[in-house]
Amino acid sequence: MVYKIYNCMFRVLVGSLSFILLFQFCDLHSQETSDVSYLEIRDDAEEKYGPSTNLLNGVKYHYPYRSARGNPFFEVQGEQDASIQINGRLYEKQKIKYDIYNQFIVLDFLNSSGAPGSIVLSNEWLDYLVIGGCQFKKFSDENGSERFGQVIFKGNFGCVYFWEKEYSPNLHDGERHYQFSDPIRHPCIVIQEQFYPYSGKRSFLKCFPEQNQLQIKSYLKEKRIRIRKSTDLEMQSLMGYINQLSEHED
Repeated sequence: MVYKIYNCMFRVLVGSLSFILLFQFCDLHSQETSDVSYLEIRDDAEEKYGPSTNLLNGVKYHYPYRSARGNPFFEVQGEQDASIQINGRLYEKQKIKYDIYNQFIVLDFLNSSGAPGSIVLSNEWLDYLVIGGCQFKKFSDENGSERFGQVIFKGNFGCVYFWEKEYSPNLHDGERHYQFSDPIRHPCIVIQEQFYPYSGKRSFLKCFPEQNQLQIKSYLKEKRIRIRKSTDLEMQSLMGYINQLSEHED
């Protein structure tokens, strides 16, 4: 009997916490991004996934690196408002941060009382997010694990960047501090959902059919594109050219 009572109390507590997080998240959307009410969002989620859904739920986030130099996030210049799509529904003008050290998505929000809070969003129904014009989408690696990649170009030959940061100790003025590295970019060419990593011009050219490599090399020279330090716009232009080559051959 005692076990049943405690089990019941535990279920009530978990349900209450999930309801609170769901309410706060939906309250945010109804105030800032949509005229859809909390009840409509809740009903829509329950209709698709049942009453125990965690569609708009997450784990409370506490920032643990306050004494460290730098931060774990993907950073963009200018306005930080982001868009995020959850199970086909788009939420715009949200405060979203992509933690590339831990590889999760953090939502900053104000609850119904006006107090700030943060949660780590569940990746299960998260389709994609856009931060500062950079789109991130989920991809599966060779082990079946999901990770977010920055989509540079979509096409027969696509291009995706995977990002990370390192966190390590550093001695400065005789004191030991922890710091985050600059963002580390891992670029890949995507062909029929297969990823082909490259690090420089030579490995980049090997990603493409041999008959196109000379033309691509000439384009790189003409446009003065350095693969290791290329900008997003340069890569988008380059990938557009490469896809045009393949279309002409077809």
